[in-house]
Amino acid sequence: MTPDYRADIDGLRGIAVLSIVLFHVGIDGLGGGYVGVDIFFVISGFLITSIIVRELKDNRFTLARFYERRVRRILPALMVVLIATIIAGLVMLTPSQLEELAESTIATSLFSSNFFFFAGTGYFDGPAESKPLLHTWSLAVEEQFYILFPLLLMYLHRRHADRYAATIAALVGASFVACVLMTGVDESAAFYLIPFRAWELGIGSLLALGFVPAVAGALSRALVATAGLVAILVSVFVFTPSTPFPGAAAALPTLGTAAVIHAGSSGQTFVSRALSIRPLVFIGLISYSLYLWHWPVVVYAKQFLINEPTDFERHVILFAVLLLAAASWHFVESPFRDRRRFQPQPRLFGMAGAASAVVIAGAAILALADGLPARSVASGMNDIVAADPGWQHWKNCEELGEENNEAPELCGIGGDGEPTFLLWGDSHALALASGINLSAIDANAAGLTALRTGCQPLLGIERPGRQTCAAFNDAVVRRLEAEPGIRTVILAARWTMAADGRRYGNEPGRDVTLADVIAPGDAAVTNAELFERGLERTLDTLQQLGKTVVLIGQIPEIGYDVPSTNYSARLTGRDVSEMIAPDIDAFEARAGEVRRVLDAQSRRRSLRYVDPARRLCNAERCAVVVDGVPLYRDDNHLSLRGNVYLQSLLAPIFAAP
Repeated sequence: MTPDYRADIDGLRGIAVLSIVLFHVGIDGLGGGYVGVDIFFVISGFLITSIIVRELKDNRFTLARFYERRVRRILPALMVVLIATIIAGLVMLTPSQLEELAESTIATSLFSSNFFFFAGTGYFDGPAESKPLLHTWSLAVEEQFYILFPLLLMYLHRRHADRYAATIAALVGASFVACVLMTGVDESAAFYLIPFRAWELGIGSLLALGFVPAVAGALSRALVATAGLVAILVSVFVFTPSTPFPGAAAALPTLGTAAVIHAGSSGQTFVSRALSIRPLVFIGLISYSLYLWHWPVVVYAKQFLINEPTDFERHVILFAVLLLAAASWHFVESPFRDRRRFQPQPRLFGMAGAASAVVIAGAAILALADGLPARSVASGMNDIVAADPGWQHWKNCEELGEENNEAPELCGIGGDGEPTFLLWGDSHALALASGINLSAIDANAAGLTALRTGCQPLLGIERPGRQTCAAFNDAVVRRLEAEPGIRTVILAARWTMAADGRRYGNEPGRDVTLADVIAPGDAAVTNAELFERGLERTLDTLQQLGKTVVLIGQIPEIGYDVPSTNYSARLTGRDVSEMIAPDIDAFEARAGEVRRVLDAQSRRRSLRYVDPARRLCNAERCAVVVDGVPLYRDDNHLSLRGNVYLQSLLAPIFAAP
């Protein structure tokens, strides 16, 4: 429970931040580098609790003094990074990206960016690579923890000093259980929100409170420290972005960090000496600045380069980040952490408030100005979200489809009158809604949408860990049975994701493994076989119901965020099609088998088959922009311009057979 300086903890910080930075830069072999954040949480909980408890015992603790330390530690470097990120964004980002950056800057300044990014984790909110402040979610979690935690310790010190550790242990246990349960239900909530992350900071607090008995004996200390370091390294090198996280998996790096800290509290070990080497300690000293700077640099570098960085470019990025971090630590962090400067307290708090207010005001102006669409290259880009006045309607439709109801609410599409058709599918169907809507209005046809992101209309097929797709699709069938007036069903989906399971190109996210809930015993069946099986069931069922089926084929996937890469390419005079448009061989390698299956079904069942590749691809490659305007909203979903581009294929859907 000592607050005395420990070089090994700075070394542990060094491991944490290097894991994160190398993972984000793209160095091979560190698939679990993101666990560095969990290491930071434990260290922070241990050090902050040690200081608070010691000052409480000495009757020296005040909230003003505590928050003065937090302001000196956190705010100066953060404000510099926010300002620099906004300035770079004025050059590098599209209007919609700059608008989101401005909004996230406000959230970061108010230490609520975890809520902001949690609210923006939908399919069409942009990839992580376009969010320069995404990493600040962890700062928000820490600061939210330290709003309430000192008050709890003060209360316990005055009323229940003998129950310090027991109370914290109970809260830690509850938070951990909630984290494990929530990870299985909503992984994004478990990742971003404080109730499901507090246990990691609480583990460090328990160490500071003496909840765990000291490790007696040099051999025992060495074994505990070594086991802890191994747990950390296993997490970094064995975990991948596909590992369900945080959940139970987060216990490995968290408890590993706790073991290293606790063993070192009882005396020197080989591990603590190894962690105390000067280069690692220095990285630990600049770890806060390094963490702040690394992600904006990585985001802007990748956006400028467009294609995946080469090894040389990765090392240049890494060098630039280290240089910025060292300068930030020397010229910003260190001077402000000197308590002899910027006194008295009211003056310090006033300066901090003024700086935050200026940053928030500047960001608010950018947000209200919609990201300044008149900026240079941006002025001719026709931002695809703003250009689609019906998009909010489709966003509302998505939210309706996500409701886990037995009889999901269906959203209207097309003209007025009784619905005669249904658009059924996943996010690719949602992305096609604008085009279907235009064609339906022209034909004076009214319809409904049944849309759930990530759920292809494959009856009896489930995505393990999701457990909503099969039930949703069954509910759609029941709705069709109850509405004989719906004579046509349009099926659209990302069929390749179902059949292949792997993400495409540079697309972030996990691979998908399907399961058959009707015949669950056949574990050896591949995704491709389950895709065909589920499609057969869907088509059989619709045929039995007497529905006319329109099967929309696979939209070519790009693997790069098209709007941002198009912007970067135009900014530097490069041809985005040359850089990211898939050639016809790559498209066939990805979608060829799916297209053959869909085409065979259309011929065998005499249903209508619309193949978007007929319009989007030529003999050489698939299009990504037309007249400088992106055909895609991101890396695989069509934009409004893409929908309009497909009208010659979509309009005949509503013509007489």
